[in-house]
Amino acid sequence: MKRFMLCAAAVCAMLLAAGCTVIREVPMEQALPEAATPELQLCRMMLEAFLKNDAKSFVNHLPEETRNGFDMKKFEDTRKYITTTLGQPVAFQYLTTLEFVTLAPHIWKIRFERKDRKGEIIHSEALFRIITGQTGPEKKDVSVIGFNFL
Repeated sequence: MKRFMLCAAAVCAMLLAAGCTVIREVPMEQALPEAATPELQLCRMMLEAFLKNDAKSFVNHLPEETRNGFDMKKFEDTRKYITTTLGQPVAFQYLTTLEFVTLAPHIWKIRFERKDRKGEIIHSEALFRIITGQTGPEKKDVSVIGFNFL
């Protein structure tokens, strides 16, 4: 019986210790992105086009091979589906860029607005990911590799 109680106490201690984490805040200067990076400028232009319902501008920021699969009609259909579900996009905010070997997944928050059954305005938010990569002979050109809502 003592052995069982000792084992049970050890298991409880391990479970409690495993759940403990230390949370450290990133200093503000490290948390903010460099606003002038070509990658973030490209993302910002795409998101502005999405908010303004500017299919031409959105699609023009995509590489030619991506435009073949995601043209202006696909943009309009996709945006119509999203706005039917979440409402009209009204704002976006940069959250972070994840570390990845050769690509840069940028995470953005998009805020939507619509009216409920009573006619009151409600907001919803969704995460949007734009993956960029550097292309060209010297890896100086920035290109969109992919994008999607999470």
